[in-house]
Amino acid sequence: MDTRRGQVQLSLKALQEDPLVPFADQAGMVTTGRVTKLIPFGAFVRIADGVEGLVHNTEFRDEPVEHPGQIVSEGEEITVRITEVDLVRRRLTLSARNLPQNGKRSS
Repeated sequence: MDTRRGQVQLSLKALQEDPLVPFADQAGMVTTGRVTKLIPFGAFVRIADGVEGLVHNTEFRDEPVEHPGQIVSEGEEITVRITEVDLVRRRLTLSARNLPQNGKRSS
């Protein structure tokens, strides 16, 4: 509430359960997800509604990967392991290293 400006801010999101909380103790869990976005240092993967995590380039395979497009493409479903859940920073860290992948590209 801002009394100087006479404004009140409302949020429906604040009333909803945080979608990340159910994953708080799931480090080590293997699941599948869809690649939603490629960035120079990794790929974002959606593992549930409202829950996306980052697979860093170093977490695709043992050999160096310069760009995630060498390994995956947007819209592709991949297998990932949850490596870290940080509720404070609202971050989910994922790994695809040493997991079987369907249609995995070699390059």
